[in-house]
Amino acid sequence: MADKIDLPVDAFEPLDKNNTIDNEKIAAPSLTFVQDAWRRLKKNKGAFISLWVLVAIFILAFGSPILAPHSATEQNVEYTNLPPKIPGVPIDGLNGKLKTSSGEWYDAYKQNSIPKDKYFILGTDVFGRDLLSRIMYGTKISLIVALVAALVDLGVGVAYGILSGWRGGHVDTVMQRIIEIISSVPNLVVIVLMLLVFKPGLTSIILAIAVTGWTTMARLVRAQTLKLKDQEYILAARTLGESPMKIAVKHLLPNLSSVIIIQTMFTIPSAIFFEAFLSFIGIGISAPQASLGSLLNDGQKNFQFLPYQMWYPAIVLCIIMVAFNLLGDGLRDAFDPKTKE
Repeated sequence: MADKIDLPVDAFEPLDKNNTIDNEKIAAPSLTFVQDAWRRLKKNKGAFISLWVLVAIFILAFGSPILAPHSATEQNVEYTNLPPKIPGVPIDGLNGKLKTSSGEWYDAYKQNSIPKDKYFILGTDVFGRDLLSRIMYGTKISLIVALVAALVDLGVGVAYGILSGWRGGHVDTVMQRIIEIISSVPNLVVIVLMLLVFKPGLTSIILAIAVTGWTTMARLVRAQTLKLKDQEYILAARTLGESPMKIAVKHLLPNLSSVIIIQTMFTIPSAIFFEAFLSFIGIGISAPQASLGSLLNDGQKNFQFLPYQMWYPAIVLCIIMVAFNLLGDGLRDAFDPKTKE
């Protein structure tokens, strides 16, 4: 027989009510869809850092009229092809020194009798223009093209896709054939046709993007609309007599928001690269204006002897492209509830 165990007198006394008051409370906070997506995005370190990098780039680019240290178009033959010089930095290549073909370094600022208080952080180009200021202004031009592409996607692509998917039938068939015809024409052909009417510049690039850039967004939105329009809440809204416009605004757009935002994040770097390519081959932004593509074109001419003139615009372009792609991947995961954290 087991030994008898004596329990203390207070073993079965009820607990204090203050100790059990929180037992039925939900531990996790109540979050909306947007708040939950923001929480997921912050957990993605690469996407979150890319977001703030892009914010800094936008501030520097669109604040270039105030933040640029020098004029982006003013030429000065006395400051031609000066290397980068950052005060207090003793690293060759960043302290005003250039490397000769024999491998020796010499002070270009001293050789050209540049005042000691005069320096250019990223150097100057062949016309003596400050490269940092031109990169800031050039980034602004590239971002303007990207924002226009995003607006065209949001305005034309979303509306076209919703209308095509909602109407269906013969209307959808005709609208999709129109998209196929537009998509079959290369963008380069469209921009060349624009040059026959307009001179090379920002207007031609924007019109070329406006003609052909919205087709991918329209197809994605149309596919999602076909899937959503047979959902129960859409059928209930139609039964209650709501107009198609009201259904699109109240029900379709909120459920299409993740697809729209993610596709926009991938449209922007594509537009930037398209503009850079056109400017690089000489049919984009014309002088004296600058874009990242035209800066790369100017820099590659002297790349063998002055590589910094091409490296810095290329680095900025790479940072923008990588940041937008990382942010797009992060937004795709953040807006997908099935993604495992």
